[in-house]
Amino acid sequence: MYRMEESERDPLPCIGRPVEEADATTDSARRVAAAYRLMPPGGPCAVPVLVGIPNEYRLVDGVELAATLAKTLVSTGLATPEQWRRSDGDPFGFLERALKDWIAAHGVSELGKEFYLRLGLTSTLDPYGADAEYADDAGEMFLVLEPDSTGYVVMGPALRLLGKAHPRLPATFFDLFTGSLNRWVRVYDYRDALERVEMLREWYDADPEGETVELPAVEAAVPACLRRVGHSLKERFLRRLVPRVRDKRARALIAGVVELSRISRQGKRPNVGERAEAQLADSNPPVPALVAVFNKHDAIEGCFDEECQGMLECPPEPNIIIPFRANDEKSVREALRLLGVVCDVLRQAARLIALSMELAE
Repeated sequence: MYRMEESERDPLPCIGRPVEEADATTDSARRVAAAYRLMPPGGPCAVPVLVGIPNEYRLVDGVELAATLAKTLVSTGLATPEQWRRSDGDPFGFLERALKDWIAAHGVSELGKEFYLRLGLTSTLDPYGADAEYADDAGEMFLVLEPDSTGYVVMGPALRLLGKAHPRLPATFFDLFTGSLNRWVRVYDYRDALERVEMLREWYDADPEGETVELPAVEAAVPACLRRVGHSLKERFLRRLVPRVRDKRARALIAGVVELSRISRQGKRPNVGERAEAQLADSNPPVPALVAVFNKHDAIEGCFDEECQGMLECPPEPNIIIPFRANDEKSVREALRLLGVVCDVLRQAARLIALSMELAE
């Protein structure tokens, strides 16, 4: 890089001095007018002062909508002015910090050991962003929950333990556990595997060589306690049963699944609306947040391993979609309340998964 040496204190002698005082040049000796004689002298050069001027600018979409939501969060007490100051006035940084602080207060570190989920905040459900401009104008936003990876639980040993306390307890536990979770996130279990086997059977029936294909033995992998015909036990009966069960691990499973069922009913999955449904028309079904098997590497797990190969051929729907209006305090409060219910459900389910996996080891 070129620089000015210390001795060159006045490298342009024509600037600020009379022409006569300028150093002689070869051009003048040949009686050819020098360039500075043909141009009027200019003013002194000065470097612009940049103190206080930001040295970085960003052009982003949705900043007005993000600022609106930030204002709503502060005005409702769901976020604090201190979080805004720590974000240096960046609405996106503020929202990220506020959501992280909010979910940390709801114990997501505990559920993160069994579930691998990602929380997102977006103004459009269209994976290609074609509807983002309309969404900004309407002020509609979505909290979405999607799995980065699928959780895993082996339930066979836990069901066998519960069967010692009551013959209908294993089926009751399984129905309450999967039903409570399926109210919010997708669980892949033996019923999904049976549907896949039936689909494969239909395909191979139309193939002349299909008779030689061996289908996964999913029915054989289902415990007999779940194949028996009978009604599930009532939750009020389960509460009375808990003190009479001797095994403390079985008591923890029964009390835990009753609590899981209670928490899951504290909210209802919201209707996302016609416009959001239209954006998801070409999406694949949600990726399962949990795979429930009865034994490690059984036929149910094998069906999932094969089926998951095509789950991402098209963008899948999120497991949870909670719509709200960024400028509506009531709407924002309800969205975060429902998100809190989801966090509580997943945290309670994570405790039951940990108990089941301890029995499976």
